[in-house]
Amino acid sequence: MIMTACGQTTDNDNTTASGNADTNANTTANANGQAADNAGSGNDASANASGADAAASEDSVDALYAKAKEEGKVIVYSTSGRANDAAETFMKKYPEIKVEVSKVKSDEMMDKVMKEQDAGQFNPDVILTKEVSGAVEEEMVKPGRYIKYLPEDIAPNVDEPYRTQAEAYANYVEFRTIFYNAKHYAEVPVKNWWDLTTPAFKGKVYTADPLSSPAFMDLFTTMVNNSDDMAAAYKEEFGKDIVLNGTENAGYEFIKELFDNGLIVLKGSDDVLDAIGKADSDAVGLAVSGDVSKNEENGWTIQPVYDIKPKTAVPDSGYFFLANKAPHEAAAKLFIRWMMGETDGKGEGLAPFNEVGSWVPRSDVQTKNDVSFESLNLWAFDGEALYNSAPKVRDFWIKQK
Repeated sequence: MIMTACGQTTDNDNTTASGNADTNANTTANANGQAADNAGSGNDASANASGADAAASEDSVDALYAKAKEEGKVIVYSTSGRANDAAETFMKKYPEIKVEVSKVKSDEMMDKVMKEQDAGQFNPDVILTKEVSGAVEEEMVKPGRYIKYLPEDIAPNVDEPYRTQAEAYANYVEFRTIFYNAKHYAEVPVKNWWDLTTPAFKGKVYTADPLSSPAFMDLFTTMVNNSDDMAAAYKEEFGKDIVLNGTENAGYEFIKELFDNGLIVLKGSDDVLDAIGKADSDAVGLAVSGDVSKNEENGWTIQPVYDIKPKTAVPDSGYFFLANKAPHEAAAKLFIRWMMGETDGKGEGLAPFNEVGSWVPRSDVQTKNDVSFESLNLWAFDGEALYNSAPKVRDFWIKQK
């Protein structure tokens, strides 16, 4: 059974997967290390338990390694360069297995895998991807193109929703938030999203373009979908009820007023942080939380804001999947385990994912951040709502430019 999280979805049109549903179901059951359902077969509880033990032993490091050596390699499609870092240490540990990583954007990856699988080509073994406004779950997970894999010995230490409620295990979680120049500001300059619409920040707010980055669009769409929260934050900020100026709700109104206040849209997160962080600047920018780790590398003096009214952001999760009909399944599982940090969370493969500005959702892994993930003030990721709303919000955004 594929475990779905929040019923998540995207900007792309719904696509149904080709292929036999029973095959997908069996593949998923095997991928999760779970015994198949034997209802009516006369098997008792102890038989089912022994079946689960057998499945777990088949997914042990030693058992996987023995099979992986015969397979010889593992092919990875990843949105993150962290997979390359993990691959280097993996190949030192397991020199008989070659890791081939292709870096692909999440939406392009979906299209690529769909076309390959529809043509009967099953190329990748491991998928490391971010969501695309819920489309990954709707168009890839539910049809069985991407398959959840969470080893039974690791699962007990995984935080929810990523253990049983999410579409898959996420090895790292980031979000989009406001950054400021710590050289200019001695303390956090923004405490409420509506601050950005005030004269103090006229022409001084930058963002990466949501039209080319689904995770940025997810933040604004989440504001639209939680318009009551945005209206309450407006009243807290200005002491009066919000008045809509031809918009549908407080989320849309926020986007409109942001543009009316001179919002500057740049290509990507690094461009935003270059603009506000390389010299003394009183401007602020929306960027990826994990980019705070690049301060020294890029000569920035930026810091993120981790508590904004009404909510700071929406999670942006880096999910792990097995690809349907992975040609090197044992090597794939072994590599995923490696990136997860193995049973105790101390494995070397986890290191590239456990960075400042990113959170590993495992209770046995110490975060490098000053604030725990549980204490972050985030909206829940509602993929179904995003999937249904994102196209409309995108159209509204385009009209403001």
